[in-house]
Amino acid sequence: MPKLGIILSSARPNRVADHVARWVADAVDDRFEVDLIDLREVALPAFDEPQSPKSGADKTTDHGRTWGERIAALDAAVILTPQYNGSYPGALKNAVDFLYGEWSGLPLLLVGYGWNAANEVLPLLETLMTRVGADVVDTLGLGFRQDLSLEGELFVGEEKVARLAADLASLEEKALQPAA
Repeated sequence: MPKLGIILSSARPNRVADHVARWVADAVDDRFEVDLIDLREVALPAFDEPQSPKSGADKTTDHGRTWGERIAALDAAVILTPQYNGSYPGALKNAVDFLYGEWSGLPLLLVGYGWNAANEVLPLLETLMTRVGADVVDTLGLGFRQDLSLEGELFVGEEKVARLAADLASLEEKALQPAA
């Protein structure tokens, strides 16, 4: 069974990420083994490796090695991001920047939430993840008032529910393909 990481990128105490993560996890059913990755718990320090991740050098810190191993163990991932001031949280940028090869070819679905269905953050995150070599299969935005309340209560419409199901099927298909 392929392994899917669901990455919660908000570290704020009043976040709605837990509700969005539950919505995604419930849609997964039993097609994946799920690793719920909460960046608040991972708590990476500001990047502190002596070499650039793009160099391919071995990680020298315990947290860098652990983080790299956790992402390398995934067959696909869903990154959940709020839209904070038009962008993604610093914790997510730092977590992405700790790695390079581990992202390469990893099938990803990007799920954003915020005002205007996270329409500012999703293109930025897609650009970042494509730059590090990830295989972004789709982006899906949830909007406050249309899809969820400010407190995180979800009332997502059938169209987006169906789109999530199709995106998860795409991730599964890619995850099951033999490595090139």
